[in-house]
Amino acid sequence: MNYQKYLKKLIPHRWLLMLTLVLASGLALVPAASAQETAIPTLTVLTETAVVRSGPGTHYPAFDSFEQGEPRGIIGYNAETGWWQVISTFASPGWINGNDVAVNEAARQQFISADTTESTAATVTTATAATPTQQSSIVFQSSTGGQIYVVNADGSNLRYLTTGLDPALSADGTRVAFVRWDGAGFGTLHVINLDGSGERVVMSGVRNAKSPTWSADGQEIIVSFQHGGLRDPQEICREFDFDDGFHRIDNIGQITKNRRSDDGWVLCYIPKEDLRWGLRRVNVTSGQFEDLPHDLYSQSPTWNPAQPWQEVYDAARGLVSLDLNRGVSWAVTDNANDLLPVISPDGTKIAVTYHQDNEHWDIQVMKIDGSERARLTQTSYLDLVQQELTGQLPRSFNNVSPAWSPDGSQLAFATDRRGAWEIWLMNADGSNPQPLLAADTLAKMGITLQVDGMNERVLSWR
Repeated sequence: MNYQKYLKKLIPHRWLLMLTLVLASGLALVPAASAQETAIPTLTVLTETAVVRSGPGTHYPAFDSFEQGEPRGIIGYNAETGWWQVISTFASPGWINGNDVAVNEAARQQFISADTTESTAATVTTATAATPTQQSSIVFQSSTGGQIYVVNADGSNLRYLTTGLDPALSADGTRVAFVRWDGAGFGTLHVINLDGSGERVVMSGVRNAKSPTWSADGQEIIVSFQHGGLRDPQEICREFDFDDGFHRIDNIGQITKNRRSDDGWVLCYIPKEDLRWGLRRVNVTSGQFEDLPHDLYSQSPTWNPAQPWQEVYDAARGLVSLDLNRGVSWAVTDNANDLLPVISPDGTKIAVTYHQDNEHWDIQVMKIDGSERARLTQTSYLDLVQQELTGQLPRSFNNVSPAWSPDGSQLAFATDRRGAWEIWLMNADGSNPQPLLAADTLAKMGITLQVDGMNERVLSWR
């Protein structure tokens, strides 16, 4: 919603800034002059505490509360539930139960019409209803396989969507693809509308399906999946001659026990798990699929929004580009630390989560051919010194899972630079980093953001 446009309709321009600040703090202001002309819709809390939720109903998560007697400016009304939309103390929209409040006459005239019919009862009445918002959305997961949420790109209207992992928005921003795993390691690919309706299974029975990525036309999805290799290894015991040595053991893993024999040694060990990953292209409507050409380790595919023939994924030795029409692939980079690639909306750049110095993650960006690499995030020496001065063990911050804004001018990402994981935004050149969803804001909603470092796509913004 365009709140500035709404406020301009209600009061003279010179009062705009003052009212915006006052509404965010929980007060209502009406200029003394021409009070009748500029009467503002407000409500007053009647109960001891009124809970503010992300949607107009008790099934939506709570993220704020108002105390008894507090007046609040009203920005919307849901006729079906009788809930009122207000500005929360975080300056973002929220919803409050109409049974907990009293509203003034201006609110009733503005939002409640005597001739409301059943056909319009379910709509949310707002002052800007005639001008639909062009607000883009970001989807993110609280943890791998945990809850998936949606938030407007300005940080408002944070709301629960479903559960799963690796959520991915379609190019038109109307649907979200994600996967779920069962206890046996098999996964299902799901699609759900952004408003929470229409969830359905597109494909099932895929081992460890991950990282869905949409075609530009929204008709197909590519996923990576576990495809062969050593899974859930069991203990192996082998006998070696005295002159063999243990260098003959491939991928030795964890040694469990050893003993001397008549001719040498008996060594027991559990080999390291070695999963292989492939790529699968799925029709969203029919569920029909084909397996694509891939390397032994092909993960985190990203479909080029501007070039439908191209897909890029991370392999064992760097990023690989695949021509979907010809089935031909070639190396984009030769650095195994390039992870979770995502192609910009205009198809000219790739942002990656980079395993920096093999100890933490940072975000880098490069051209689509792998050239002109630039590092966008970095822990400063000042930060490290400050940590040491406050008695902390100096550490570099983690910055992961970049996602391009629809116009390519910004990147959203997850970071632990302030201790707990949060979602931040920055310009496409790395400048002006700032929080979108701070840890305390998430905590108000009962959300703890967690990043496991398992090549998960935390968020999507398309």
